[in-house]
Amino acid sequence: MEEEKMNINFTDTKPIFADEVALALKIKAIKGEKGEIEKEGNITLIFMDMLKHQAIGEFVISKNTAKLLAKALSENIVTLEKQLLDKSMPKKPEIKFTADSNMYR
Repeated sequence: MEEEKMNINFTDTKPIFADEVALALKIKAIKGEKGEIEKEGNITLIFMDMLKHQAIGEFVISKNTAKLLAKALSENIVTLEKQLLDKSMPKKPEIKFTADSNMYR
């Protein structure tokens, strides 16, 4: 992904504030002809506005994307905490993608 950065147009995307996130697992299992069980699953993130008491978005992501998201969030929190303590003017924020992670490289 480093060679080619994603060119994403954010002009039609409006930020929505969520102050709570619910997590749910969606696991599907089937029994094969020989009795073996095959499973697949995803993680659902449900973003909520608790002031209005309503869900504002639901996203279903794969296990690998969830792992990369957890890693990226952790890194962003560390960066945010450092920048909040810094007394200088903030820099232009860098947009990072879970695909930028070298977790699987």
